[in-house]
Amino acid sequence: GPREHRPTRPHHLTPADLLLTVFTGAYLRTAGPPLLHAALNPSPPLTQRAVGGGIRAMIPLQAALAARNGAPGSGLAVMALVPLARALARKVSPT
Repeated sequence: GPREHRPTRPHHLTPADLLLTVFTGAYLRTAGPPLLHAALNPSPPLTQRAVGGGIRAMIPLQAALAARNGAPGSGLAVMALVPLARALARKVSPT
């Protein structure tokens, strides 16, 4: 016969879940706008910005993947590199 439906316990957000959400949001915020602009107007300058945005988005992407795989501390450590990456990107082109 049909199986009985058993209600599941509600999922409580853990600090790791919150970090995953924040890191994923940072990734989308970093990569999304330049990609959208380049997709709507595929000019060379916007394409270059989209590539740079994708490169800069690698840091929050790696942080999100670390948090998702049970290493939120490593994700925080990776995100701590964002200010350094920004400073270096001003001196040397990330592309």
